[in-house]
Amino acid sequence: MKFSIKIIYVFAIVCVFGFGSATAKNSDLTEEMKESLVHLSISAYAYEVTQPWKHRDPWENTGYACAVGEYEVLTTAWNVAEAAFIKVRIYGQNEFVPAKIKICDYETNMCLLELDKEAMDKPLVPLKFYEKYEKGAEVQSYWLSSGGHLTMGRGYLDRAEVNRATASFAEGLEYIIGNTSHTQARARVYCIDDKAIGIASWSKGGNKETGLIPAERINRFLKDAHDGQYDGVGVAGFRMKDLIDPAMRGYLKMPTDIKHGVYVSKVYTLGTGSDILKKGDVILAVDGNSINPYGRYLHKDYDRIALEHIISSHQAGEEITFTVFRDGKKTDLTAEAKNFKADDMLVPFYGYDKQPEYIVTAGFVFQKLTRNYLMQWGGDWQGKVPPHLNHYYRDMSFMPNDERRDIVILSFVLPDDVNQGYHRLGRIVVSKFNGMEIRSIGDILTAKQMNPESKYDVIEFEQDYPAVVISRQELQAVDKKISQLYGIGKLMHIEKD
Repeated sequence: MKFSIKIIYVFAIVCVFGFGSATAKNSDLTEEMKESLVHLSISAYAYEVTQPWKHRDPWENTGYACAVGEYEVLTTAWNVAEAAFIKVRIYGQNEFVPAKIKICDYETNMCLLELDKEAMDKPLVPLKFYEKYEKGAEVQSYWLSSGGHLTMGRGYLDRAEVNRATASFAEGLEYIIGNTSHTQARARVYCIDDKAIGIASWSKGGNKETGLIPAERINRFLKDAHDGQYDGVGVAGFRMKDLIDPAMRGYLKMPTDIKHGVYVSKVYTLGTGSDILKKGDVILAVDGNSINPYGRYLHKDYDRIALEHIISSHQAGEEITFTVFRDGKKTDLTAEAKNFKADDMLVPFYGYDKQPEYIVTAGFVFQKLTRNYLMQWGGDWQGKVPPHLNHYYRDMSFMPNDERRDIVILSFVLPDDVNQGYHRLGRIVVSKFNGMEIRSIGDILTAKQMNPESKYDVIEFEQDYPAVVISRQELQAVDKKISQLYGIGKLMHIEKD
């Protein structure tokens, strides 16, 4: 009995000291981080989506950032979306420091802010980000609170995967932190021991997970931002489908000894590979990395990971090699890494920091179809929006062409005597205005000048909706009345090409 007690006692001592050693290994950088972390206070405003001549009520947002230069800080693009004014709290300084956006890339979800050096007591101490991945390692997070206090959290590095950016359609590498002690993200800095490895881009409180933008992406962004011309990174210009069905492989006439490769189910008109890939190609390798039937490859650090990681690892303009199976043989194709912005899309994914485009004539409100517009249907909006509008978003967003740059819709009608009989029209796609095919919303301005001898403007729609006929007689006076009645300061807003 005494022998058993001694064994238990010794085991307990070993456990306690073992835990203490493990804890000591993980540095507490709270003191060192004081000169490198800042808190952001953001004043933001935007326009109403369905009444784009009106401002929404302004709101306040907060976030975090870290020094990457003496007067530069890094945060996420999502933190500063729709920002009108940004001010920064620095540890030990009572006065806020104004900041302005230097580069904001929603596709990588990173933003570089420049601080007003004249308002700072002293320069910041830049952090260095280390490209360090240790699966299962304990990590620490650091941030400066709104009250100016350094705070610390913990978690562990669970895995690496490719995810869509919080603020955009683009996909990139993320580290997933599990069992986080604090589930708010907002660009908190995460470290392994004394090495910064990334900033937080999102968090999920339910499963206590946080996604990190890792050092390899941060360092690439900063290098690009400081080389005199910001190019951004490659974005995939195609869609893939798993190729695990032997019958499908047989249909494609693939040799039985080729077991790998993923099927190209759609090729866009935007993005990397859009100019060299074809629907029906089988991507066997990218830059020499063999691609499995699920679209993944074996990475030396991350295990199996999606091939989009290779594309987003290239700066726009760099070459990427695709090895494809096409027409019964292997072919190497060289593509240029390309990216694009939401404005280039047929149905833009976002419209941050700008006023939506619109035209109001005789009470008819014409707008560009955007994802923001569709999201007005609320949660699970894709199952609620009119099917023809969802078709353009789901199937055609990445496929603009010379014949169509925008999807222009009659959003709704502001009731007036001049538009009687049309009051219930809305959410329908414009095909022609005065006989002119509408390829972008700006075309309506050109079309309104056509047929000057006619007494009417005639608008035609898709899906066999009846045409709308607007009398041109006293239209200028009618528009002025509608403008005053509905509080529309400007009857149109069109961006110049």
